[in-house]
Amino acid sequence: MKHEKIIWNPGTENWFCAKCGHTSEQTNIQEAELELDQQECTVPSSDTPGVAPGTETIRLIRKPYKMRLRTERSSGRFVAKSDEGTPVIQLELFHDTVPGLKAVSIAFELLSGTTAQQAMALVEAMNERIVGVIVTPKDHGEK
Repeated sequence: MKHEKIIWNPGTENWFCAKCGHTSEQTNIQEAELELDQQECTVPSSDTPGVAPGTETIRLIRKPYKMRLRTERSSGRFVAKSDEGTPVIQLELFHDTVPGLKAVSIAFELLSGTTAQQAMALVEAMNERIVGVIVTPKDHGEK
């Protein structure tokens, strides 16, 4: 039987038959129709059990898809500030290009007894030597 209603799915980027659910990865509708017409357009029956009653089955555990973790880079500068009377060094990004850092503020707490002048000297040295921030999400599978 010919597939009557073939629709483009932008999420999966393929054509599918709205009646039976068969799919085609062809780029245009004509090639997709030719590919789909090689299969019967039959609706899968829901009353036919996949396994006979009383049959022992094994559930397979799917492994999570291994995605390559993306490293993000951004440039910024360090600024010496005072937090409740103690000097703190804060990172200010020039651009909000790193999604993981848009919603957070990064500051470095200094040893007690560090003066404002020492914090300023440290900030100057950091700004001269550090050119950017590199952020990579941790792989949850790492040990």
